[in-house]
Amino acid sequence: MLTCMSCLICHDTNAQEAVVPPALDNLSSIESNLKAIDPHRVSLEECVMFSIYNSFEVQLAKLDLYVTETDLMYEEAVFDAFIYGGASYVEDKRQQLSVFAADDKQTNEYYLEITKTLPTGTELSAKWGDERSWSNTTFTTKNPAHSAELLLEAVQPVGKNFFGYVDRGKVTLAKLAIENADFEMKNKIEDFIAKVEKLYWELVFEKKSLEIFEDIFKRAEKLYESDKKNFNIGLIEKVDLYNSEANLEKRRAEFILSKNAYRRAEEDLKLAMNLSDEKRLYPKEFLDFEYVGKDLSDCLKEAFEKRMDYKIKKKDVDILGLDLKIKENEKWPEIDLNASLAMNGVEGKFKKAVGKTTVADNTYYYAGIEVTLPVENREARSEYKRVKFEKDKAIVNLKDIERTIITEVGNSFRNIASFQASLVYFGKAVDLQSEKLAEEEKRFAFGRSSTKRIIDYQQDLLRAELENATFLLKHRKAKVDLDKTMGIIYYKYEDVI
Repeated sequence: MLTCMSCLICHDTNAQEAVVPPALDNLSSIESNLKAIDPHRVSLEECVMFSIYNSFEVQLAKLDLYVTETDLMYEEAVFDAFIYGGASYVEDKRQQLSVFAADDKQTNEYYLEITKTLPTGTELSAKWGDERSWSNTTFTTKNPAHSAELLLEAVQPVGKNFFGYVDRGKVTLAKLAIENADFEMKNKIEDFIAKVEKLYWELVFEKKSLEIFEDIFKRAEKLYESDKKNFNIGLIEKVDLYNSEANLEKRRAEFILSKNAYRRAEEDLKLAMNLSDEKRLYPKEFLDFEYVGKDLSDCLKEAFEKRMDYKIKKKDVDILGLDLKIKENEKWPEIDLNASLAMNGVEGKFKKAVGKTTVADNTYYYAGIEVTLPVENREARSEYKRVKFEKDKAIVNLKDIERTIITEVGNSFRNIASFQASLVYFGKAVDLQSEKLAEEEKRFAFGRSSTKRIIDYQQDLLRAELENATFLLKHRKAKVDLDKTMGIIYYKYEDVI
């Protein structure tokens, strides 16, 4: 995939007309469409897509989610089944006090047990075992003898962990935490995309600035050539030639600095994209005015529906609310209902002993209740108070983020509105300064103007164009900020993340 994406960038500066790719729906369509994209210039969408697939920041954000997802399996492990088994052999030839006791005994034991906890909190276990005993005494009815037994047990908590409430609650908490981790991942990726978009527009701005400085440099060069001719034929003084040459050298220096500024912006964007140093970037977009027709109330509504940090704070309240109920349950006494059933068989032959473990006559029943009541219970009470205060804190944080969203969206919306209104006048100012310089250059050609005036007018045009470009950049960044405060940037690229 990365090899295909790298064809977007090339050293060759002889770019032909760009081919606009169709909508990119999935990974396969990305690969097929990139083959048709102009390899010399990249669009904003292409840079963002390359960054999503190639950036370390996006990979780390996804790995954080994957790490959190492992907590669910850990919490669900409480419902895992376990199998236990064992075998032992004992030989006892110790001297005995009674003459009737055996002085040579051999015992073999085997057992197999399986346990399982149900979502209702019920702990089930089934154990089967056999004990083979032999001795050299004649005072036994069966020698050797097999004693086989099947034991079934059930424990049902009805106090703490009431019918598995705590166990199921912890699993639910893990699922909610994963949902929050997913929001965190999306929020990090959205921040990253917003950064890439701003870096792209800074590159477009530096490209526009470079064009402006190049144009002024060429004008200064043309003026100097004209002044040299006029000086040679005695139409202007030497001081005017010095002024024209100084202006040319100043414009040359500004042009060189502008080239460096463009390269610096290019390298910043390449760093965000994790792009190799030898590749070059040439933006396809232009720094033009794009009207944003949105209503503040609609922006606020969309922000509360899509902002990831707001969803995280809401989920925090839900998580701590459930955790508080779990901590309250854990303050209760531990009350367990116990029941067990055993069936055994004692025979000289193993097969006969095992067969009697299913006979209803050889049964053992037990039913009881066990209560454990902590006298002071400080640990459970302190945990309950801690979570209660954390929930109160989460509610305050939720109210704070609500207020923050209202302020951020409002400020971003007003920034957009003010830039849109001011850019109309900045555009008019550029047009007027350009016309003013053009008229003055006509007068200069007929000897009715001076070198200093032309230089001043060039400076006026340069300042107007740079101010207009600067505010166009601010407008583009303000649009990114508005999209970010509304939480809609992630959804623009959701299909390719």
